[in-house]
Amino acid sequence: MLKKGFRLRKKEDFNRVFRSGKPLFFSEIGCRYLVGTSPVRLGFSLSKKHLLTAVARNRVRRVLSEAFFERQSEWPETGDIIFFTTGKLAHIDIGKGRALVNHLLESLKKTKKQRV
Repeated sequence: MLKKGFRLRKKEDFNRVFRSGKPLFFSEIGCRYLVGTSPVRLGFSLSKKHLLTAVARNRVRRVLSEAFFERQSEWPETGDIIFFTTGKLAHIDIGKGRALVNHLLESLKKTKKQRV
């Protein structure tokens, strides 16, 4: 489980990121990120429609969190990130989670370069 300081917990925070964050889509998982709001926090909005059991939803949370924390040195200084499902997800392993996080961090670096 993520520590409280690394989690998005309030509905207002989720709404703010969904409303004004930038989308990024992978195969069955997408994310929205909003740079420059607070220390880096992660949120998950995983649908029961796409991941039928709580075990599957929790596995996705754990895999993505672990992959994200492995690359802690490359995080942006601030921002909120929400991961969500866009389709049925058969299986996710740590390799696929790392690939998703790598793609996300590369996109954040490009965004940062464009803002400067």
